[in-house]
Amino acid sequence: MKKTSLILLCFLGLAIFPSISNGKELPKVAVWDLEPMSTPAAHARQLTSFVVSEITKIKKYEVYSQENVRTLAGWTAERMQLGCTDTKCLTALGQMDIAKLISGSVGKIGKRYTVSLNLFDTQNPRAENAISKTCESEDELIELIQGSVRELLGEVSETPTARPAPGLYRDSTTGMEFILVKGGCFEMGDAFGDGNADERPGHEVCLKDFYLGKYEVTQGQWKRVMGGNPSHFQVSDDNPVDTVSWNDAQEFIRRLSQMSGKSYRLPTEAEWEYAARSGGKREKWAGTSSEFELRDYAWFSGNSGSKTHPVGQKKPNGPGFYDMSGNVWEWCGDWGDKDYYRNSPKNDPPGPSGGQYKMLRGGSWEHYWVGVRTAVRLKLDASARGITLGFRLGLSPR
Repeated sequence: MKKTSLILLCFLGLAIFPSISNGKELPKVAVWDLEPMSTPAAHARQLTSFVVSEITKIKKYEVYSQENVRTLAGWTAERMQLGCTDTKCLTALGQMDIAKLISGSVGKIGKRYTVSLNLFDTQNPRAENAISKTCESEDELIELIQGSVRELLGEVSETPTARPAPGLYRDSTTGMEFILVKGGCFEMGDAFGDGNADERPGHEVCLKDFYLGKYEVTQGQWKRVMGGNPSHFQVSDDNPVDTVSWNDAQEFIRRLSQMSGKSYRLPTEAEWEYAARSGGKREKWAGTSSEFELRDYAWFSGNSGSKTHPVGQKKPNGPGFYDMSGNVWEWCGDWGDKDYYRNSPKNDPPGPSGGQYKMLRGGSWEHYWVGVRTAVRLKLDASARGITLGFRLGLSPR
């Protein structure tokens, strides 16, 4: 099974402390690790975390993981592997004041993915409910588990789990959202006659469809993949990750691609500018050509307070991308060459074949309005790090 929908989006610590509701302790539910059926055990354990997370969201139960139970009961690892569906084990859980047990399995049969969940009553040892469901793709597994948990417990979601709209893709490891950009042709470069020399000459570029991150990569997403946080502005997990080099971004991409089974990459300069300009429109900034409206679309020196801000707080541009002007500079895949615009191929230009520097686009929180234009380019060494440097990811359609 691929890893796309199997790696934890947001790992929930399983050492749960007693919860109180209206002055009363909540009933306790134990969750056994899902049994892997034709799928790696690590994936099944990670999907178990979504069972725990969904029960926690209901806010009616105190959740105990299998490891919590083992510690409380003093059972050996070998004993835990025997499961806990027999009367003796269920009674033992009941004596620990655990009211319910959820166990089950996850696997794959042919091209279909399966989830089976069982609910046991420990006070009157017996099977209380059981659900078995299938889905067509691994990307649906998390939604399937979330819905199955609520159905198993007799809960109905207040709002149905939203499916991504057509043209959207969500990475299940990080929760990162991608928007499909339909390809087309546009005049790349200085479209207003007031740009820098390296923004000229304007030249026609035609691109195939591609996906681009709706937001800049955040600190929370970075931590889920890399563990630590290199950022200078560690205010919120929703702030863009900063102080990352092009090389750092490549290591993040390598690890995320390995975890998810997707071939993530940095966008090319042409892709970045086409998306920032709402599909190649004549936009000076991402979302607008009006200097008076810029504050509505970007964090720059005029309103940033000399720091980054959580992604998605300003207005998006036409396709729905946030913060493509300002907040942090965004690394692109291209090498830097001052003469490349004169020699650029028309179709899907990949940038020069080599060089000394890598390119960044979009400007940052420390720049004036002129420095966050969609045509502005910056080249730095691939190892350069700075408090204004971040990135967003691209992805080619299958």
